[in-house]
Order: sequence, then C-alpha cells, then structure tokens
Amino acid sequence: MGQEIDEGFLDRTYRTVAIVWAVGTAISWQIAGWAAAAGWTAGAALSAGVVRGFEILARRVFVPGAVEPMRDFGRFSIAKLAIVLSILVGVVLIAGRNAEAIIGFCAGLVLAQGVIIMKALGLLVVRR
Repeated sequence: MGQEIDEGFLDRTYRTVAIVWAVGTAISWQIAGWAAAAGWTAGAALSAGVVRGFEILARRVFVPGAVEPMRDFGRFSIAKLAIVLSILVGVVLIAGRNAEAIIGFCAGLVLAQGVIIMKALGLLVVRR
C-alpha cells in the first residue's frame, strides 16, 4: 500500500471537533454545570489550537529546500510553548479548586487528538 495524502483530513477533523465540542458542552452543562462546560470549552479550544499550530508549522517549515522557515522553527516553538503554558496557568488560576472545571478542561484537552485517533482507526478499518 503506497502513501496517500488526504488534503481534507484536517478540515473534516475540525468539523468533527466542533460537533463533538457542542455535544460535550451540552452534556457537561447538564451533568456538572457551567464550570464543567467552561472547562471543556477551554480545553477543547487549546486542543484544537495545538493541532492547528502543528498544521501551520508543518506546512511552513517542512517544505523541501526551504531554509528560511527552518530558522523560524525554534522561535515558533518557544512562542507556542509560552502561549500554552500561560493558558494552562490561567485556567488553573481561574478555576481554582473547582474540580468540575479542571476535569472538564482535562477532558477537552484530549478532544482534537482523540478525534484524529478515531478517524485514523476508522480509515484503517474501512481499508481492510
């Protein structure tokens, strides 16, 4: 089996993330209240942002023969790490000791990566 490039994979992933986020927000709101829904939303936004950052990085930096974007790789990585760290600190400071908000945030953090894993497993099953 040869390598195939599916240009629409990430676009479909973002749409699925949005749908799962909406359903998860409604469920978390009903089960644990606004704090869990807010935590879920913040985690999901960070999760999607990390995937989008990797997408941008891959499209800019990993281009055959491109030297200039490789120089920006280090700066981009440091800036991204600082942004993610500040978001994590902000969520912990805002949520305080609210367990529902922290649990919702942690669940939201794995949303985009979980959708990618499920879509990849689905593709493997369909191809067999």
